[in-house]
Amino acid sequence: MAVEPFRAANRVGKAQLFSIDFMPGDPRDTPSSMDIAVPRTATFDDPKKYDLILLMFTYTVADEAKGKLFRWLRRQAAGGAHLCGMDTGPLVLAEAGLLNGYTATGHWTGMASLKELAPGGTIVEQLYVIDRNRSTCAGQASSLDCSMALLRRMCGDTLYHLVCNELVYTAPRAAETRQREIVNGQSWLANPILLKAQRIMQETVEDPLDMDGVAERCGVSARELQYLFKRYLNTNPKKMYMAFRLQHAKELLLYSSMSIRETGLASGFATPSAYYRAFHAVYQKSPQEYRGDFAKNRSAMYGRNLY
Repeated sequence: MAVEPFRAANRVGKAQLFSIDFMPGDPRDTPSSMDIAVPRTATFDDPKKYDLILLMFTYTVADEAKGKLFRWLRRQAAGGAHLCGMDTGPLVLAEAGLLNGYTATGHWTGMASLKELAPGGTIVEQLYVIDRNRSTCAGQASSLDCSMALLRRMCGDTLYHLVCNELVYTAPRAAETRQREIVNGQSWLANPILLKAQRIMQETVEDPLDMDGVAERCGVSARELQYLFKRYLNTNPKKMYMAFRLQHAKELLLYSSMSIRETGLASGFATPSAYYRAFHAVYQKSPQEYRGDFAKNRSAMYGRNLY
């Protein structure tokens, strides 16, 4: 999916606009998809310089393979290559020190780890980000959106629209589209103040505001905010704010290397006891039990072993 726009550009452009090499992140492995081997066409030892590198990973990279991969990526970046990490590829770029000072995204399950690995960057949850000579993408279906945007940037509107027709790509999604649908999404859309409140709450989970503070940022009174939440969402803003904080805590427990205490602090809980009570009330388990159960059933629950 990620390379198809460039192959299509060769077809509709009736010229060899792009040549594509395939190589594994770990030189000991053969690139594959659904157990179908993809021929290796280059190695990290080749001196060739690339204009665009699509770094696609779904699982972690073996520690013993990272050194050679990181050196190759840094060499390509120094040579002017545009580096694009997809799915958990942004985690690899971040660990290699290649996202410092950049705005980036990645698959939502790796977002917590991405923030840890790229403290000098700005991490956002959206389909993809193109920031100067770096691109990052949530992967999966959004790989096509990202590659199409890169094609447009490299080749212009005329070829882009020809490829859109070739691929029947009729509904491009904006880069800033959020990766996940929130519960009762249409209800949130019913009022612009609710949408603003949602964004404020999600952006301040680590340092929560009081309800007066949320209302003030929304430009309404606390009483009006309470009314809007009740009318459109059948809940109150305090409960929804807590739901966002606990969702954030849950993702940190599952997909980051933070300690239990750190996941609580990063979700706005001043004390471990307050964190435990709030978490247990919703999930009927302590944070420790929740993380432990996930670790034991990782393959059955999700099948991905992230950073």
